[in-house]
Amino acid sequence: MEIIKLNQLGYRPGDPKKVVIPESFSAFKIIRTGDNTVLFCGNAGEPSFCAASHETVRIADFSAFTQPGEYRLVPDTSLQGSEIPEQIPETSPQTADAVRSFPFIINDNPYKGLRKAILDFFHYQKCGIDLDIGLWSHSACHTTPAFIIDTDGNKTGNIKDVSGGWHDAGDYGRYVAPAAQTAAQLLLAYELSPAPDNDVLDVTWFEIEWMLKMQDESSGGVYHKVSCNNFNALNQMPDEEFGELLLCPVSAAATADFAAVTAMASRFYPEKKDMLLNAAIHAWQWCIKNPEAPGFKNPPGINTGEYGDYSSKDERFWAACELFCVTGDESYHNYIKSAELSTGLGWSRMGTFGLTAYLLHADDKADEDLILRMKNELFGAAAEILEKCKADPYGISLGTVYRWGSNLNIGNNAMTLLLAEHFFGDKEYRKAAMEHVNYLLGKNALNQCYISGFGSNPMKNPHHRPSVAAGIAVPGMVSGGPNGNTKADVVLNNHCAGFPPMKCYIDHAGSYSSNEIAIYWNSPVYFVLSYLGL
Repeated sequence: MEIIKLNQLGYRPGDPKKVVIPESFSAFKIIRTGDNTVLFCGNAGEPSFCAASHETVRIADFSAFTQPGEYRLVPDTSLQGSEIPEQIPETSPQTADAVRSFPFIINDNPYKGLRKAILDFFHYQKCGIDLDIGLWSHSACHTTPAFIIDTDGNKTGNIKDVSGGWHDAGDYGRYVAPAAQTAAQLLLAYELSPAPDNDVLDVTWFEIEWMLKMQDESSGGVYHKVSCNNFNALNQMPDEEFGELLLCPVSAAATADFAAVTAMASRFYPEKKDMLLNAAIHAWQWCIKNPEAPGFKNPPGINTGEYGDYSSKDERFWAACELFCVTGDESYHNYIKSAELSTGLGWSRMGTFGLTAYLLHADDKADEDLILRMKNELFGAAAEILEKCKADPYGISLGTVYRWGSNLNIGNNAMTLLLAEHFFGDKEYRKAAMEHVNYLLGKNALNQCYISGFGSNPMKNPHHRPSVAAGIAVPGMVSGGPNGNTKADVVLNNHCAGFPPMKCYIDHAGSYSSNEIAIYWNSPVYFVLSYLGL
């Protein structure tokens, strides 16, 4: 009976090892899986109520146990209410406990293959080329030119080649705003990892190259998205979607995001620097000429993902920061100084990308007062996240608010904590970020590993068309996770209506609001794993 919640992959010897157990177990022991030998005993912490899961639980902390091997954690009734023995015998009596955790390992690399799979996922999402990827293979898809439409949904009479890039999520649309978030997080992972993966730049370039096609050459503006007018059937591969491709109008958010990420990318691709920077400046000029451009709404007849961002202030701020760091042009600096500071790493709130760019790369061009303001902004966001972690028995930062794509917030909050550690040096941020990794890998109220292909209880039935068509999940995908608002999703509502928010999840392909996948859910998790050296 797996009512003990832990990281199902395991732990490095020196990592904190805190497991959630039922209130009724006040003591525990660690047993070796091969022979049930007891190697560690401990008393659990005091009972604590988790408002997100409506459970009263205890924490079993065995951080002091560092011996490599494969183990399970079980309750220890012989120690209930008593002192921990000063010494555990070399061979303790064997146990046949009915209640025990999933097996886990302790060694220097319990996450072997995880980070690679998270990054390889982007290869499976490639559009416009033949893919030889086993069960998920398909011929080149979405290669026809797209019809440009206006805000009323009417074709303008113009077409454009926008082939390439990644399918955004479980559907086959391609959208600039989440693409920008994803590319930025991958590039920052490459920049800040202690041992970056060599292929990150190649992986990310595939998306940036597509984004360049999304720019209108005459105005510099960037088209918001390209898709068919409706989603295709859930069991169809991408080369089976034959509807007309429709290129939705230029938007302020997409244009500013594009300016930011292409300026950023010019640091990473020196042989393409001039091209990228020229594209970024051209997009910025559109932003300056259109200061009051409205937020994006799907034109009539378009029913695919909207990504409707009704304020582009944060995207413009990010773009100005990236352009200033690359060019040193004071016009960008003046814009930054007058802008409202904000934080955020999701496609609708991009402020932290701007703060990070300036703090990392403004160098001797930096304004000291602005540096202080930016650090205070980032510190405030990280401190708020850390306080929520301390109040939650599972050690995570969502409180009781689990929205659609809650695992995006898990990844982005962990990334914010690690950026705070980078700039402020406090190791508490790192420890809290690691608890978010533990949550994704099974230390949650459902004992659910939210990454396909990993753990004892992995996500197996994602809302992801290639996986449904193939009958097996692509490995290395991060599920959207629990969604406390179940009403819009019939499958989720039928299963979870009235459940506490951390338990509002079902591993079912029909549950688009709890079990879809997305490129921008994988990217923050990849950053966190890369930064932590996992």
